[in-house]
Amino acid sequence: MAEIRLVAAEDMADAIRGSDAVFRDAEQISMGAAFPAVFSAALSQSFGAYEDGKLVSFMGLVPAVLRIGSARVPMFSIGSVFTLPDFRGHGYAGDMLQAVKEHVRDSGGALVYVSGNRSLYTRNQCHPFGAVDRYAIGPSHGEQLLQAGAGIVVRELSPTDWLHVHALAAARRVAYEQSVRELAELIASEAYASCLKLRHRTLVATKGGRVVAFAVVAMPDERGSKRTPFAVEWAGDTNALAALFGHTVASYGLPQLDVPVAWHEQELSEALSPVPSAAGRNTGTVHIADAERLFALLAPYWHTSAADDLPRIRTLEDHRYALTAEDGRTFELDSESLVSLLFDPIPSLPAALEARGAMRSQLPVPLPYAGGLNYV
Repeated sequence: MAEIRLVAAEDMADAIRGSDAVFRDAEQISMGAAFPAVFSAALSQSFGAYEDGKLVSFMGLVPAVLRIGSARVPMFSIGSVFTLPDFRGHGYAGDMLQAVKEHVRDSGGALVYVSGNRSLYTRNQCHPFGAVDRYAIGPSHGEQLLQAGAGIVVRELSPTDWLHVHALAAARRVAYEQSVRELAELIASEAYASCLKLRHRTLVATKGGRVVAFAVVAMPDERGSKRTPFAVEWAGDTNALAALFGHTVASYGLPQLDVPVAWHEQELSEALSPVPSAAGRNTGTVHIADAERLFALLAPYWHTSAADDLPRIRTLEDHRYALTAEDGRTFELDSESLVSLLFDPIPSLPAALEARGAMRSQLPVPLPYAGGLNYV
């Protein structure tokens, strides 16, 4: 019987070695360098399964705060999950997940982003969510976007740009909260890009000498990764961003640049409208850790609507919820229907669709793309 607990500071080196053995090869940087918050002894949020004092299974956990309009939502991200080969098949990952869910609730968290979507997660109330259009910018469309950006000059980030870049990032309506230092460290860590053997380049777009947009782009280096380059994170004027993406394709000779645009980034979608796109979901899955807490935290966001009252939620047994809409009607939802009601532009389940019709609060609730700089 394994002991499930927070990973001690002195065991983080073992956690990094185990994670590297499972997820890395000789061409990739260590997981400890790519995901420093996961293995942080200072944060000490990740969980492990121990047999006879030995760390045999690991679940990375990182806290953060999402800004959604005027609301601030404490959340956690799960990733870097592994079990050493000789200890698989004992259910340790499932045991850790239950411990993590309790820890998140005790810590004041309301949501959990999970980088995976396998049955371990989906049978434990972690569900696909949201909508993302993935734009595929090729050379011809890159030139078109570049030509449309009259007066926009694109260059690589310089040391004097950090405060300007952070101001743009902080002005986003929907985003992770990031300090100047955290933003710089997340760019340097290359978390998701390193999984695909790509490297970050940070570009800024200026107009009249003023920084009006920036983007972090994952591109191949001398290792010659065959993975398609993609935009990791961005902020600023949407027309300048479109020109920046066009410049990236043209100047770096990329056959294609993928840009995943969440449903709520409508101005950027319009700026990229000449580019072909494919509809998809947000990355991974999401778990509502505490529905009552989430609804209370969303009150500042919902107060921007015309509704006088707010919807109410009550947790029932067996991961079910009683939702009372503003018109007084009550709906019983399971966890998947609640996720769809809150976060899908068009609810995918009948119960969620029916409840949406009774809601006057602003729905869906926008969430940041989970594959950006804060990816775990």
